[in-house]
Amino acid sequence: MSTLRLFSRHLQQRKKTLAALFALGLIGAATALSTPLIGKAFIDAVVERGDYQVIPMIAAALVLLAVVDVIFGFISRLVHTRLSAGVLVDIRQRLFRHCLYARIEGIEHFRHGDLLSRFGSDIPRIQALLVDGVIGVLHNVLFLILCAVILIYLSPVLALWSYVGLGVALLVTTFFRGPIETGTRGIREKMADLSHFLSERLGALRGIRFHHAEQHDLTAFERLNKQLVKRVVRFQVTEFAASQLPGLALSISLAWIYLLGGRQLESGAITLGTFVAFVLYQSRLFGPASGLLGLIRSLQEVRVSLERVAEVLGEEESMTRADFRQSSDQVAVRFENISFGYTADAPVLAGLDLCIKQGEKVAIFGTSGAGKSTLVQILFGLRKPLTGRVSIGVGGAQKHPHDALAYASSEPFLLHASVRENLLYGNPGATDEALVEAARLAEANKFILSLPRGFDTVIGGHGQTLSDGQRQRLGLARLFLANPLVLVLDEAFSAMDPETEQRVRCNLFEAFSERTVLAISHRLTGLGQFDRLLLLREGQLQAVSEETLLGYFTVNEPQITQQPVRP
Repeated sequence: MSTLRLFSRHLQQRKKTLAALFALGLIGAATALSTPLIGKAFIDAVVERGDYQVIPMIAAALVLLAVVDVIFGFISRLVHTRLSAGVLVDIRQRLFRHCLYARIEGIEHFRHGDLLSRFGSDIPRIQALLVDGVIGVLHNVLFLILCAVILIYLSPVLALWSYVGLGVALLVTTFFRGPIETGTRGIREKMADLSHFLSERLGALRGIRFHHAEQHDLTAFERLNKQLVKRVVRFQVTEFAASQLPGLALSISLAWIYLLGGRQLESGAITLGTFVAFVLYQSRLFGPASGLLGLIRSLQEVRVSLERVAEVLGEEESMTRADFRQSSDQVAVRFENISFGYTADAPVLAGLDLCIKQGEKVAIFGTSGAGKSTLVQILFGLRKPLTGRVSIGVGGAQKHPHDALAYASSEPFLLHASVRENLLYGNPGATDEALVEAARLAEANKFILSLPRGFDTVIGGHGQTLSDGQRQRLGLARLFLANPLVLVLDEAFSAMDPETEQRVRCNLFEAFSERTVLAISHRLTGLGQFDRLLLLREGQLQAVSEETLLGYFTVNEPQITQQPVRP
């Protein structure tokens, strides 16, 4: 299966561990296969020949086998646990890395809850299949082959009927392949719906209260739970039949063997010791046979998980950073012939060119949907342009062009953590002095110190305990703390009052007077602090004056012109 091969490399990297686990399994199989032979030797010696002197030796052999089985079983469990944990972590790391580095258009259409269900439910199933499946198949097949040799040696006729029963059980298991896959996919989809609902609602508790939607969401949550329960109950019926009917076939086969074996005992074709040993091996045969049937059934379920995770991984080799180049020392940012569109017939950017020199302050304006945020996403590699390329100037300490950039937006990403941890996010090596200075520049120091534990106060997820303006100031403080060569501001002042915005702007342009600033905005404030004003319309950038901007927005978005042109 191609999707299974996609994950096989996680086992190939651990060949030595697999070999050790297989060897331990062989020892366990040898121990299990030896016990019935000792039982046969006991019956043949004591019952058939009346030789009671061998009893102590047989007892000692049984104790020795039990001790060996315990020791090697313990070692096998440790090795198996380490192998399973390593494979699980590797696959999760692989998927998370892909989500972090892949182009955003390949990830954003997945709901958050759906992605979480892949990490929480699908990957553990894939890991179990890879580890338990490979080792289980090898051990069980080997065990069945060895059992077959011994059973044929003991009684060819009874051995034939044993494996006829096993064949029937395999056919029954194969019959349930389609229903198992359909039922599994249905449950995963409903679990993803539920996970996404909780992820979305728990991250927006204030919005729910503002819109008086508590009862609506309780009803929706109850409906999703009922749909999941309905799918689970329906699947349990299918799974019960898929797990019990093959076992029933094996049990009928065992009953038939008792009938035939009884006749052979009666006719003297086999001895009592041989028949007892055969029955013991037949019972041992049931375990690995059931294990193989279970693996087949698990594979039917895991196929859905394999497809879901492979769907997210997509083309792993398409990492966006390969599309960016380093510019000359005099140029901070260069866009060359950038074209982009979310649909083929509606281009957002059409052959756009822009060159920003080191230390230059540039502001880009445009109506809603003009492509301003899209341009920023292309700059940071979240999206790949249809044509053109981006070049970024770097300093001597940067390892990659993107390391020269820092970003602040209207909705900063804040963790459920302390203020200090949020400011240090992405720059953990910053000193306390730099932390305080960044907060001062962002006009955030005063309100941070008023919090119960100051910089160590834990703010809620997404900073829900703070106001919109306070969250934006934390986002700006984090940008200032990064001390970048290029500061990218995407509506970073939109929730601030005019006085606070003016102070933060002044601090910004004073502290970073020699740095490059690229600002994206709707707000016609602080225009005199920029070297160039650019208007984005019809996919192109056009240099404009303050008066031209005012006139343009008066016609296209008159609510913007209610703000003063200057602070």
